[in-house]
Amino acid sequence: MSVIFALSNLQSRLPKRETGHHNHADKLLLNPYIYDPAVPAAIIGAIIMLLLSLGLVWQFVRYKSWFFWTAMIGVVMETIGYTCRLISAIDEHDDVPFLIAFLMILLAPSFLAAACYTAFSRVVWFSCPTHSLNFKTLWCFPSYITPTFVIFDLLSFVVQLAGASTVSSNYNKDDSPSRSIESSERRVTAGRVILVLGLIMQVLCYLSFAIIALRYFIISLSFRCEDLGDWKMWRRLSYLINFAAGLITLRAIYRTLEIPHDKGTGLLYLQRHEWCFWTFDAFPMAAVLAVMVIWFPARYLPRNYTGLTLDKRMALKQKEDLGSGGKGEHVDAVPVQLREFRPQDFDGGVGVRV
Repeated sequence: MSVIFALSNLQSRLPKRETGHHNHADKLLLNPYIYDPAVPAAIIGAIIMLLLSLGLVWQFVRYKSWFFWTAMIGVVMETIGYTCRLISAIDEHDDVPFLIAFLMILLAPSFLAAACYTAFSRVVWFSCPTHSLNFKTLWCFPSYITPTFVIFDLLSFVVQLAGASTVSSNYNKDDSPSRSIESSERRVTAGRVILVLGLIMQVLCYLSFAIIALRYFIISLSFRCEDLGDWKMWRRLSYLINFAAGLITLRAIYRTLEIPHDKGTGLLYLQRHEWCFWTFDAFPMAAVLAVMVIWFPARYLPRNYTGLTLDKRMALKQKEDLGSGGKGEHVDAVPVQLREFRPQDFDGGVGVRV
């Protein structure tokens, strides 16, 4: 509902970016881009995003991976965004497709990041020994991994929206025929500062999560003989989380650097050239979707870990039972004999052997 409200609220004040083209009356044309968007690139981008999204949705339904629902919102937004970008590239002067593409492409990574937060939480509760489920070991509270990062990400989004609204309002008050979003961003210092602050907060959120996830991947090497026994069953899921978190962080850094500065030089190059968008925004997000398709979480987690919610007491009891050979003794009481588990070994879970 918030996205729909944003669409209706911003449609009438869409910031346009000037091009050097003129119509038959020699009047300056304004379109949403500083550059002339390449239609072939838009076609390829829309097709790739659609195929990757379909692959993710199919696996989401097949493996009943309900906890991954935020990723489904993200892929739908990516598909809509790049489809509308194609329409906007064909007809540069139609505001609506550009606005939808702008919002969808900007917001979608937040939902994909939220999916990584949730997947990381499941990996921790599945693989981490009971005595290590604490802040000192994990550098985060295990019971609040997902809400902690989601709230921080949401706060950064609200700050970004406030800055973008300030800049956009100033743009609407400018009656100059050569107005552009660039000039408004440079002129309204407060709006630009707020927008950059929101983007920096988002980068810090993604970066802190990437550091924590990578650190856990490294320290979990020592957990192999104390966890549920099968390092290989969730190792590839850890690859997914770390790779996706890294790419989303790099993409957020690009978005931050893209904001114009007071001088018309330097990092403005990122905003004025389309190849930068495809290289530093579209390609990283396509790669994130690709690794999610290849290492889909439900293929490497037990079925009772892929539901909408996770019963943490069940997870702890399951660890103890498996660690003690099913006798209900504590995992430290009896030496653990390493064996290879499959997702099907846990309450009839759906998955594949890895």
